[in-house]
Amino acid sequence: MRKRLVVFDLDGTLAPIGQGMSQENIDLLKKISEKGMKIAICSGKPTYYLCGFVRQMGIPDMIMLGENGAVIQFGINLPPQIYCTLPYERSVKSALRQIEEDIGEMLPDIWFQPNSVGVTPFPRNEEEFQKIEDYMKEHEELMEGIETFRHVDSVDFVPSGLTKYDGLQKLTQMTGIMADEMIAVGDGVNDAPMFRYAGLSLGIQLPEEDMADRNFASITEAMEYILSMLQDQEEESGNPD
Repeated sequence: MRKRLVVFDLDGTLAPIGQGMSQENIDLLKKISEKGMKIAICSGKPTYYLCGFVRQMGIPDMIMLGENGAVIQFGINLPPQIYCTLPYERSVKSALRQIEEDIGEMLPDIWFQPNSVGVTPFPRNEEEFQKIEDYMKEHEELMEGIETFRHVDSVDFVPSGLTKYDGLQKLTQMTGIMADEMIAVGDGVNDAPMFRYAGLSLGIQLPEEDMADRNFASITEAMEYILSMLQDQEEESGNPD
């Protein structure tokens, strides 16, 4: 199946946590775009964060899926031309706000990512991580309808059914690009849902290699592989560069 869109995770995939992309990888990303591929970033970060991240790349029509796919934005302009939030239960929204309030009271100086949907606290040490985990066990009734993902620096509380899988499924409805025409690239457990949806999944130093179809040592190697695939597609269609 001819590939038409590649979806990248951000932290640990396109760039190290809290850092920008190397110029070499930006150039590779531009080459992928110039081959006619649509490019999307699907991350736990909010779309406005992603918008700022990609603004200097020179790819203005990039698609951004924030908060693990719950929020979708087309292009880097603000306000965006196309923007949507996937629907979820009002009771879950209320529970998320309660979780945010409780954790804020329990850890008064903790920083929360300014999300539109989910709740993402950033514990400063292992003791704070443990307090959040203990809170989750003590408030199981609040966790109904909510999924959690622990990262190296944060914990995501997101509505069940609003994973990267659901974000890509919504993207199919919005663009007409089918799952078999997508490539998903990521490095962690919260990327597994988009690996399941996309026709081809590429991992970056995955701890469990069988999570994805192929596993690479670096994002540079993965993007070079994508470019070689696109070259093969052009040759098969009789339209090489």
